[in-house]
Amino acid sequence: MIKAIDFIYGAIQKMMRWTVIVLLVMMVVIVFSNVVSRYYLHASLAWSEEVARFMLVWLVFIGSFLAYINDEHLGLDILVAKFPHTLRVVVAICTNLLILFALYAVMEGGYLLMRDNFDWLSSAAEIPQGYVYFIVPFTCGLMMLQVMLKTFYLLTGKTHFREDTSC
Repeated sequence: MIKAIDFIYGAIQKMMRWTVIVLLVMMVVIVFSNVVSRYYLHASLAWSEEVARFMLVWLVFIGSFLAYINDEHLGLDILVAKFPHTLRVVVAICTNLLILFALYAVMEGGYLLMRDNFDWLSSAAEIPQGYVYFIVPFTCGLMMLQVMLKTFYLLTGKTHFREDTSC
């Protein structure tokens, strides 16, 4: 069962990494196209700045999910590192519960924001804002699953899965 969960999370992680790559490349192409259009054609693409901003929002949320999977978020463990193993596990479980609570609050707020803004179109690109806000509950839900998986690994004494960071 653990191997199946690790396989699924490896596939999700790889898919999210490729999504980040595609979004970043598209963002660069859109912004570069706007610069070239402004310089040579003396007319800018009205929607480019807005779409690039939306892509940046998605990049930030997907990047935070990937950073959480790989334990790359900033943390201070100077004091906790001096604790005995059992106490470190208890502190880690309490921390995971607090993270789960915070993610749930953000996910619920993001869901309400997404739900209430599907009728509101962005000014230049005329994209429903609900699609932009969809990333908030989506990535928070994925991170909540990851928190539960890390807590399960802590309780069972297994090492948690970490995919290699290459694409």
